[in-house]
Amino acid sequence: MNRTFAPALAAVLALAACGPADADNGAAPASPSAASGQDMPPIAQVGFNDLLRDPAAPFIGAENADVTIIGFVDYNCPYCKKMQPEIDGLLKADPKVRVLYKDWPIFGDVSETAARTALAASYQGKYEAVHNAFMLSPSRIGDQADITRLVQSAGVDMARLNQDLADHRADIDAVLDRNGREAAALALQGTPAFIINGNLIPGGMPQAQLEAVIGRIRSGQPLR
Repeated sequence: MNRTFAPALAAVLALAACGPADADNGAAPASPSAASGQDMPPIAQVGFNDLLRDPAAPFIGAENADVTIIGFVDYNCPYCKKMQPEIDGLLKADPKVRVLYKDWPIFGDVSETAARTALAASYQGKYEAVHNAFMLSPSRIGDQADITRLVQSAGVDMARLNQDLADHRADIDAVLDRNGREAAALALQGTPAFIINGNLIPGGMPQAQLEAVIGRIRSGQPLR
């Protein structure tokens, strides 16, 4: 059943979710649920805790956060790229927020290679740098040459990266498999999708609206 956001938060979302079919278009029409601010069901608390429990899932932001945003993203999703400045602005403005990323490569082989590369970079403490390089790339990541160029721009030790890709292949496979199963369990239709302290946001929204959502969560007000 659709549940409508509180009136103050029911403005049209500036960013929508896109699926694999949108990859070649650069932008996708907003889905009805994203555009209306509807279909934002709470995640069962045990389910949210399960999502948080994966020690291999990288996060950016505060260690002692009171708000955790779980983001399902693909590095070739145009709406994920549009969300990156919004998330960056939020993290700079709010020292009690962290973002836990669930790499969910749904746009094909290049997206999967990029996700594997970002996860491998975490073993040398470079996940955030690679994530940002991929997300802030103004053009689509088209092949391995693009991935290598962006990773090098992030200051990654390439020899160690290649070794970690080989040594930790099974662990990286397991992370991506878990992320895919979690996305399926949540019935996600595309990327980006965000879960903020157990509340599912199927799409994206501007920083100001994210801050409004977080304010309501902290004050204990319902979002729908």
